[in-house]
Amino acid sequence: MTSPYGHATAWLNLMHEPQAVSTAFRRMAELRAICDRELADLCQNYPEISLAVVATADARLIGMRSSLVQNGHRIAAMTGSLLGLCETLARELSVGACQSTVVSMEDYTCIFVRIADPRHPLALAIGVGHNIMLALSRRIALDLAARIAQHVQDIA
Repeated sequence: MTSPYGHATAWLNLMHEPQAVSTAFRRMAELRAICDRELADLCQNYPEISLAVVATADARLIGMRSSLVQNGHRIAAMTGSLLGLCETLARELSVGACQSTVVSMEDYTCIFVRIADPRHPLALAIGVGHNIMLALSRRIALDLAARIAQHVQDIA
């Protein structure tokens, strides 16, 4: 019989193995460094982007650049939740996997993209004013997600 706490039990078992914990911390540090570098490059190349967030699907903040907010933890939580909702809608409609989500506001647009990582799914959000075209914003977000996904695959 499988325990409903299987994943939690597995994690607790790993905590008693110093090498596994060390590997997890090293991987997270590498992931943060990759995301910080990619987000810094993104914002330098596109000053129109005033928000760039990478978070885990379960809402933990990995990296952020923003001229709008100081604390990205709430944005990270909303990013993961919104993508989760859109992926559920896509499954319900049987129309394929959710590629990206766009939220258009009165004076602002946010593009949300899932970053492929088979071990721990990640989410990306970028925000722009209406001074940048929607198609360009989406392309930038998709390209950044693909670059980060490639870097993540290279982390042992």
